[in-house]
Amino acid sequence: MKFGVVGVGNIAKKAYLPSYSSRRNQGAFLFATRNSLVQKELREAFGFSSVYDTLDQLIIEGIDACFIHTATHTHFQLVKQCLENNIHVFVDKPLSENLQEVRQLQALAKEKKLLLMVGFNRRFAPMVTFLKQQPDKRIIHLQKNRVAAKQTTDFVIYDLFLHLVDTAVFLLDEPIKQVSSKVKESKGHMQWVSLTIETDTQLAILTMDLVSGANTEVYQLTTPKGTFTLTNLVDLQTQEAGETRLTSFGDWETTLAKRGFEQLVDAFIDGVKTRSAANLKQENIYLSHQLCEQILQQPSKG
Repeated sequence: MKFGVVGVGNIAKKAYLPSYSSRRNQGAFLFATRNSLVQKELREAFGFSSVYDTLDQLIIEGIDACFIHTATHTHFQLVKQCLENNIHVFVDKPLSENLQEVRQLQALAKEKKLLLMVGFNRRFAPMVTFLKQQPDKRIIHLQKNRVAAKQTTDFVIYDLFLHLVDTAVFLLDEPIKQVSSKVKESKGHMQWVSLTIETDTQLAILTMDLVSGANTEVYQLTTPKGTFTLTNLVDLQTQEAGETRLTSFGDWETTLAKRGFEQLVDAFIDGVKTRSAANLKQENIYLSHQLCEQILQQPSKG
């Protein structure tokens, strides 16, 4: 199998390159980047010999699937080009910031019977998987904060808050009945955002504060059995039957495995080899994008 990789920025270097490097026995990895320094690093530091400039060159080389790690505004054209050339696609979130483009790409993948996987790593993080498995969920509170970020609302919603939105969509076990949101802005920068999602029996409350004084990500889930609190995807506190337990990972577990990136890559590679989307955890991906669009389309932002 030949796996293309388009775009090798800072996130791809930290979150994906180590996984590709340790999975060379799964197939050949061919890279496309116009950055000459990155090309040199791929060859000399990581030992990859198949390094090119463009996706067109990877297609000529006959790649079976492609990992796309480029800027969001390039996703639509690159994903479409791959699908039109019968190439399975993994792409960083979001698939697009345009809902019509999301629909179009999903429809094209279905028509061509190809895999199209959006890389929501939290769906594969072991501790989040544990929360998903809890029965009778009642209230889900997801919080992700930043020290002092100065970003526009459009950027924050799709680049950062989408993580929480998709995690909520993943954790909820019932159809959504009602949604409400609020955004606070100041001088063109987002200050905080909240989103409330209701089903028949469940409530999800999502918040993000960009001037919180700390970089944190905390999930809390209540059930009749107990309360579960997950901090930064790795430390789980369980309170049940009057007892409190702390659960974390072993010393040898990698950060990428703790955060779900290794499992994400393995799921896509296995899916390509078996031509099956059964284990890609792509349910309701469109809904996650749609909820972000609803936040941005609200009449006013105070």
